[in-house]
Amino acid sequence: MPAFPKFKTIITDYGKQRLIAAMSPGGTKLTLTQMAVGDGGGNPTNPDTTSTALVNEVWRAAVNSVTVDKKHPNIIIVELLIPAEVGGFWVREAGIYDEFNKLVAICSLPASEKPLLEQGSGRAQTVRMTLIVSDTSIVNITIDSTTIMATNEYVDNSLEEHEKSRNHPDATLTDKGFTKLYSGVTSIDETMAATPKAVKIAMDNASARLAKERNLADLTNIPLARQSLQLGNSATLNVGTTANTVAAGDDSRITGAMQKSQNGGDIPDKKQFARTIGAVTSTNITFNDASGWYKIATVVMPQSISTAVIKLYGGSGYNVGSFEQAAISELVLRAGNGSPVGITATLWRRSPAAANEVAWVNTSGDTYDIYINVGQYAYWLIAQYDYTGNANVTLHSTPEYSSVQPGNSTSGQTYTLYNSLMKPTAGDVEALSVNGGRLNGALGIGTDNALGGNSIVFGDNDTGFKWHSDGVLGIYANNALVGYIDNSGLHMSVDVLTNGGIRAGDGKRLSLTSNNNSTMTATFNLWGDANRPTVIELDDDQGWHLYSQRNP
Repeated sequence: MPAFPKFKTIITDYGKQRLIAAMSPGGTKLTLTQMAVGDGGGNPTNPDTTSTALVNEVWRAAVNSVTVDKKHPNIIIVELLIPAEVGGFWVREAGIYDEFNKLVAICSLPASEKPLLEQGSGRAQTVRMTLIVSDTSIVNITIDSTTIMATNEYVDNSLEEHEKSRNHPDATLTDKGFTKLYSGVTSIDETMAATPKAVKIAMDNASARLAKERNLADLTNIPLARQSLQLGNSATLNVGTTANTVAAGDDSRITGAMQKSQNGGDIPDKKQFARTIGAVTSTNITFNDASGWYKIATVVMPQSISTAVIKLYGGSGYNVGSFEQAAISELVLRAGNGSPVGITATLWRRSPAAANEVAWVNTSGDTYDIYINVGQYAYWLIAQYDYTGNANVTLHSTPEYSSVQPGNSTSGQTYTLYNSLMKPTAGDVEALSVNGGRLNGALGIGTDNALGGNSIVFGDNDTGFKWHSDGVLGIYANNALVGYIDNSGLHMSVDVLTNGGIRAGDGKRLSLTSNNNSTMTATFNLWGDANRPTVIELDDDQGWHLYSQRNP
């Protein structure tokens, strides 16, 4: 993209010639008669002094005003008003034309859409261009009296002039304005304002009155006040026989009242009170003696904005000493975001005897039946529940039973909270049991494993053993295969060094074979049997080199 100022106004070559001619003796003043706007052909424009027309003119009209800037006398401001009923185009460029319909100045503008009223939006839009000239007297200053719009500067200047004048209306009870001061306190004339002196007199008078916030504590003659109030023989002391009490202690309506300072501590049955006011919502649920699926609740869960919880105390079974039967199961239900519609159901189980699965069925709209899978003999469980204000939970004290999960249900997620009562197995945490098991993948002892496959490395990550194929175990040192073991023996591709003897073992036979650096293969055999206890042989591909034996 070319490097030029994004938005600018320039005088065309023709405009410069007109200004020069106007400044010459006897020259004709320049009259700016029209302005035009264009859309630039859909692209930003770069004004050029050689321009004679806009890139793509979309509307033209007579200028509304040609004025001199009050603060900068060498600047001429030219304005064009585009009415609200004109539009349906974009404005990216504008130009000023003289009385001969020639382009005097051209500018680029930030893109602005000028809609039509029938498009659903409309506005009057003003396009302003400024020209800097050495002498503004060479340009005719005109204003179109048919359409005049006040600028912010004009309004501000007018307000400033008005504020400095005394041409203001008088103040009234509803409107601000000039008013006359008055220092007295007896007039009821509401066209005058009170002076500080008048205010002081009124305040001094008010200070002699009773203050309502003192609650009669500022009375100077209390007996006279009681007489004036016609209290007669009404009690003059606190009623009661005990300090700080109202009654003598024989009215249960008073002595049994709750004290707010106790914050509910003096409530006899706090649990029942909490249930009564709806602070704790709980009930009893009993299942039959069969394990399976039970519909424990029906919930209403508006999408995106609702949560419900259900907690069950107790589990399947009721045997003394079976501590896992004192189980806790927690359900958390969250509405979806409406895409797709549904809920998320999560079961948190803390004991083997707790509920172990959760599912839900969308019966209609935002209503869902909640099912859990629990073992047999889950009698008389305590259920607590809560929900956000826009949801609702209805627990079923005798739930419907099904031996299998309802076919039209959606399974939730179960999370097991491991503890000392319910410990995870090695498989649960992907560990290898101390009793043995199967390890899938490579093993590194004291390091990571770089051999990969079914291998074990020791100390460094590429030295150890690696399974090659059935019955073949490779031996590696620094990622190099140095040998292998199969059912025919140990095969080494490097030297075998020993500071001790090499024993044949129970086979009584020792063979050394080399085909590394000779032209023929040489074989050394040491063996023996009952007839020849010791036999030493050395041969190559062409025959015997050495043969010796010990006879019995």
